[in-house]
Amino acid sequence: MFNRKLVLEEETAVFVLVNFADVILTAYTFQYGGWETNLIAAWIIRHAGVMGLAFYKFALVTFAILVCQFIYMMHPKTARAVLIAGSFGYGLLVLYETIQLFMHVFGAP
Repeated sequence: MFNRKLVLEEETAVFVLVNFADVILTAYTFQYGGWETNLIAAWIIRHAGVMGLAFYKFALVTFAILVCQFIYMMHPKTARAVLIAGSFGYGLLVLYETIQLFMHVFGAP
């Protein structure tokens, strides 16, 4: 019945997932004495805690997705590239956070 796909469906899903993973790993990092290097996010955490960071991140991700949806109408390849690049960048960040967390928890090899 509804077999039409949404615009940028896969790209948006991956972008949301890697950003969610970033928030979760950041929260775990704080449990082990880590800190936030993004100055705006650090300020939000100081004043609103990790839940505030989650809301901030949700707002940023929503804004980026809406901008890409708007851009898609005129430049579909650009909108897709922005989401893919953002997902790749956050994917690298998540990988880095994961490695740092494992090294801290289980000791450096």
